[in-house]
Amino acid sequence: MPGQYVSETNIYYEAYGAGDTILYLQSPLGGLNPGAYYFAGRLSGQFRVMIWDGPNNGRSDIVIRDFPSEYHLYCYYLKELLEQLNICSVHLAGCSGGGEMALLFAHLYPEMAKSIAMYRPTDTTSSIEKAVVKARYHDIADFSQCHSMEEVIAYSENPPLTQFGHLSKWIADLNDKDRQKILEIEPKHFSKIMSSWGNWMGSPAFYRANLSDSDLQKITIPVLIAPCSDDYHPESIAIDLHEHLPNSTYLPSIRHRTEDEIYKAGYEEHPFGGFVDFVNDYEKFIQTI
Repeated sequence: MPGQYVSETNIYYEAYGAGDTILYLQSPLGGLNPGAYYFAGRLSGQFRVMIWDGPNNGRSDIVIRDFPSEYHLYCYYLKELLEQLNICSVHLAGCSGGGEMALLFAHLYPEMAKSIAMYRPTDTTSSIEKAVVKARYHDIADFSQCHSMEEVIAYSENPPLTQFGHLSKWIADLNDKDRQKILEIEPKHFSKIMSSWGNWMGSPAFYRANLSDSDLQKITIPVLIAPCSDDYHPESIAIDLHEHLPNSTYLPSIRHRTEDEIYKAGYEEHPFGGFVDFVNDYEKFIQTI
């Protein structure tokens, strides 16, 4: 399927089925994944399901701009994409960080959101998630503060050999896509953006898209919260969301999952264990709206 030019940026998306539009969201840590296609396959018999590569991922273009966070950047381009496609409002379903993106989108553009589903809302203060945020944003911010963009690219191509050091490679991937665009960025300005994006994602309130209690209470559309509890997506944050979102449905986790059950669930259609159960629950939820 062709991409759509949004603010002079090519944004790649795919759409399946017909009817009300459901937008499936994954976090900015990667482009289209198997879960997106599984979700589209399950729901496209009744709805029009859109999946996409957000900016800086997959087949979409590079966008490094002064937004408060990468999530704000994504939400802006989603809004622009929908407007260009003459889609007035959508249902939003997000996995992990995609759930926070759906929540932020509904806050920023309330007239465009019909409902939200948050599967595995994320606690970025856990040791693992802190390491993820550090590798993706803060390590690059620190390095670019005193180096050229050529050196930043070289750093990203051979990041530190830590558990999540490979997450710093996204800049090298962007360089492979459009080297000139990366080299045009002023390093200190780039460092400031990376630091801002990392601080926003690493905030203790990230699981609620850094929204206040009053902000959450203004989101009155139906919300499904399905935590699928583990050490990085604890039940407590799902409960907090349920308590502050006035029209939410909370589905308690059947049990607390181990790390192996989450990241080595090869028997399921998605590398995150429990995703199939979420899609089953989502089908029931969306049919009631």
